[in-house]
Amino acid sequence: MKNDIISIIVVSLNTKIDFLKTLASVKKQTYNNYEIIVIDGDSKDGTKKEILNKKNLISKYIIEKDNGIYHAMNKGIKISSGNWIIFMNSGDIFFNKNVLKDFDSEKFTKFDIIYGDTVVKTNEFMYLVTSNRFNNNTLFMPFCHQSVFVKSKILKKRKFSLNYKFSSDFDFFLFCYLNKKRFKRINKIISKVKSGGLADRNRQKVINENIDIISKNGNKRLFYSFYFIKIIQYFKDLIKMIFPKIIQRFILKIKYQKYLMD
Repeated sequence: MKNDIISIIVVSLNTKIDFLKTLASVKKQTYNNYEIIVIDGDSKDGTKKEILNKKNLISKYIIEKDNGIYHAMNKGIKISSGNWIIFMNSGDIFFNKNVLKDFDSEKFTKFDIIYGDTVVKTNEFMYLVTSNRFNNNTLFMPFCHQSVFVKSKILKKRKFSLNYKFSSDFDFFLFCYLNKKRFKRINKIISKVKSGGLADRNRQKVINENIDIISKNGNKRLFYSFYFIKIIQYFKDLIKMIFPKIIQRFILKIKYQKYLMD
């Protein structure tokens, strides 16, 4: 592993405080053969100043307007030089200081995509989201993109599609699955992420994009099953509109009670 560079691509837009948390998390890593690539969408809240102030800690950075998160991620891929790539949004952190050290790439040379579990942090509590494998019945992302290492040569050859604003990561990993790329799940927690991200706030749009992605790949049976999911999501959205946040948090805590973490 000593010769393997890991490219950590951090995407930011008006997230100064969160950006600093992510950067600090990376710098705490005990494995130091990595590069930090920051792609900022021309922030107006002071994030740009922090990037320039910390540029001695950052390997490469781009500060300019972009066409969304996947466009920014593609920019990071283009200028990356590592053997492996992992993406971190501003505010996301590694689960502990040994995540990169424990990622022993020498064991995974025959694999293309290595993924693990994720801790999701709300304002009141944290819970574990266990990763799952892709299969012929997969409808949504079975792991978080902040908890997956991808061989850079794959991402450089097939970047994220800009046809999707919310599900291009699902489109990419489904492509990898259908094209027989080699996935490997490791029984480790990779990252800790904040709840309420872009996909969380736009579940119906995620479903609509996934429908398009699934239908594009010819699985009509899964395509029809999405209509039932859309109905369920409609009622979930209705609950969010009707019930106050304290009730919503209580329901969420009940849902994940088996996975709550200190």
